[in-house]
Amino acid sequence: MFEHILVAADFSPAWTRLESQLERLRALGCRRLTLAHVLVEGYTRAPESGHAGHYEQRLEELAAHLREQGFETDTAVRVGAVAPELERLAAERGAGVILAGTHGHSTLRDLFLGSTVRDLARRARRPLLLAPVHSEVAPGTEPVCRPLLATDGSDAARTAEEVFVQLLPACGRGVVVSVGRWEGDPSREEEHREIAAHVRELAERGGEDAFATVLPGQGRPSVEIGRIAEERGADLVIIGKRGRNPVADLLLGSTAEAVCRHARRLTLLVPARADTN
Repeated sequence: MFEHILVAADFSPAWTRLESQLERLRALGCRRLTLAHVLVEGYTRAPESGHAGHYEQRLEELAAHLREQGFETDTAVRVGAVAPELERLAAERGAGVILAGTHGHSTLRDLFLGSTVRDLARRARRPLLLAPVHSEVAPGTEPVCRPLLATDGSDAARTAEEVFVQLLPACGRGVVVSVGRWEGDPSREEEHREIAAHVRELAERGGEDAFATVLPGQGRPSVEIGRIAEERGADLVIIGKRGRNPVADLLLGSTAEAVCRHARRLTLLVPARADTN
């Protein structure tokens, strides 16, 4: 799935931080990259915004550097709405994953997704890899090797679980987290037993001792997931999102959006029915 990644390039100062993550992804099989930039229709702040050739040249300069590092790299400039164009291009080029940096342009300098990335997260039909590129977050430097799966055992999490299991042979010992509300509430004990049994089934598929299991019985899920990822040294958080919805307000799910919004490490958002090729 990670062999071919479409990388959203916006030429911001954060590009070097995003580029630094590509070398880390070789451990997951990344060998080919498509660098993509979308010119938004009606965007007039930059005088050259209507000149695709200008951006093609800039992308080619970035691509040349990546080729020197051993990546097979091509480029593409599109015009239109960013999220649909990136999704369309990923399908055309056969990219299994879309990579984007999370660096919203907020005066509060909080860890916001930014409207474009949020729209992409809601609409993407294939896994979306989000890399925090804020100056407040120290970028990882070691190869990605310790995945954390956040799951509630629902149908929306199934594809994310499959991605996690597929990655385990190439990674070190992973972590599975599921946050509930059973602590101190006997009426929710059945919920606790069901998720524990579900995680045991994952362990049967993932291999003996392939991951540790953490099942907090209280707390806000997004906060607990972030805390455990920090404590366990996870370098890739994997979480599912709700299935595609034809209405305009597509849903990530509150936990998935909160995890992505405050992520301090690579986060893979996997649609319930993901296209990976």
